[in-house]
Amino acid sequence: MPASLPFGRAAIATCIMLSACVAGPGSSAPAPLAQPSLAPSNPALGAFLAARYADSLNDPAKAAGFYATALKADPANQELAGEGFLAGLLSGSPEAAQLAPLLPGNVLASLLRGNQAAIRSDYATAAKFFNALPGDQLTGMIKPLLLAWTEFGRGDEQAALNTLGPAFNDNNFGAVYVLNAALIADASGDTKSASQLYDAVAGDSPNLRLAQILASWDARQGHEDRAQAVLAALVAAHPDLAIALPQMEMQMHAPVISTPVQGMAEAYLTLAASFSQPQAAFLRAVFLRFALEMRPDLSAARLLLANTQINGNDPSYTPTKVQMQSAIATLAPIQPSDPLYGPATMQTANLLASLGQTDKAVMLLDGMIASNPHSTTLLAATGDIRRSAGQYGQALPYYQKAIADLGTPPPPDAWTLFFDRGICEDQTGNWRAAEPDIKQALALSPDQPYVLNYLGYSWALRDENLDQAAAMLTRAAGLDPNDGAVLDSLGFIELKRGNNKQALAILVRAAQLTPDNAEVNAHLGDAFWQAGQPLQAGFQWYRALGLNPDPALKAAVEAQIRQHFPAPTP
Repeated sequence: MPASLPFGRAAIATCIMLSACVAGPGSSAPAPLAQPSLAPSNPALGAFLAARYADSLNDPAKAAGFYATALKADPANQELAGEGFLAGLLSGSPEAAQLAPLLPGNVLASLLRGNQAAIRSDYATAAKFFNALPGDQLTGMIKPLLLAWTEFGRGDEQAALNTLGPAFNDNNFGAVYVLNAALIADASGDTKSASQLYDAVAGDSPNLRLAQILASWDARQGHEDRAQAVLAALVAAHPDLAIALPQMEMQMHAPVISTPVQGMAEAYLTLAASFSQPQAAFLRAVFLRFALEMRPDLSAARLLLANTQINGNDPSYTPTKVQMQSAIATLAPIQPSDPLYGPATMQTANLLASLGQTDKAVMLLDGMIASNPHSTTLLAATGDIRRSAGQYGQALPYYQKAIADLGTPPPPDAWTLFFDRGICEDQTGNWRAAEPDIKQALALSPDQPYVLNYLGYSWALRDENLDQAAAMLTRAAGLDPNDGAVLDSLGFIELKRGNNKQALAILVRAAQLTPDNAEVNAHLGDAFWQAGQPLQAGFQWYRALGLNPDPALKAAVEAQIRQHFPAPTP
């Protein structure tokens, strides 16, 4: 069974580019509030149950609205207020700010109230909230940063630097504190201190935000060559960001941080990006909401929040419709003038495609291609969306244009373009064009199980090069022994070569790995028949028919059943 590459390669790069300066320690949400217990006679019960249902659908915006309705009926219910506050935080809803004063012992409520005071330029009140935070692991990380920015807001740069200085040697977050100190010195016009501090955090391959910060500093100091080198290193590490490079270069002479509130937003973003553990998704989302409340134009936070909303760090997870729509809404405010508009548009297009809105997704990317006609990343992403929707003929021109722009010889990472073009050519009935493309993909990357599998299986279907195909599929299985598609292809070709016992063992394993695949079950039925086990063969064929096979496979399986299990004569 051939398996093509999934689409969404750009979405993966978007996640990578927001890696933090350092790896954070294990982090989890604060202890949950007591669950509200509402009597059946309580008029808030209906809205509360609706809120709970919205929670179960990962729809915090609707949940916040329902909690607000429930609180109107039961305004003294502290637990209900706590639940509504958390839903409001996750969704960025105004209910969170309204409920925060009702939760004096809640750490996140205190952070929100401090943030709001800072937004009003009331840094003295903000400092009171931040100073009152407990010294646990979570608040211990963010507290010095927030206090330093409030001190800067009150015009005391030295106090701000003194607050951060003791944490410079922290094993986990020392680089974060040094970076924030550099930003404070920079915003204060203290060029000498800023230069020393920036030098202490500069890296060979910085993440997106750090690269923007360092490039801005270097460009404003008259070192444009160094600034461009920083951005070039970023794009070399994350090629999908090439589309953002021209705009980043245009804006690198502007300071990244100019105000205390912007600095606080940066601190929240940096810490949110360091929460890489799955159990920290709640805190990551909350800190990103804090960052965006303080600086709505912080597009890096929007990209990371959208990725968090769809659980993008887990490739095995399938986000719900509500989660994808929430991520699209998060990305929507990013403007075309923003350097990250291109990556955001690609992420939005992938989400729209996953929602079945292929034409709308392609329209977005076509608009980008009009301004960037030679962007291999954009062309490949658009082709991927068309291909994944089964629109192979419409995908072909995008791959053809991308390959035409590669030059000679093509780079090794271009194997995906040749492979995907080959798939589209094959699926449109042009194997003569497809075979050289797939061979070219294999030449560029000889150990890709996807390519080995596709070419080997395609030869097997045509009864061509069976020994060579078997060797290729054996190699593919060795590279990825738990890939059901590869094992199915290997079992299929062994069946063709007459190695029935070996084929059966391989196909049983393939069916264990991919039990709901119609083609795998059909092949296993063939193997059982060849092994002289007709009952098992019939079971697998009928199972294959129940798994929505494509028309060609359905016809083939039905023919097997008619041939080997003819209907009894009346």
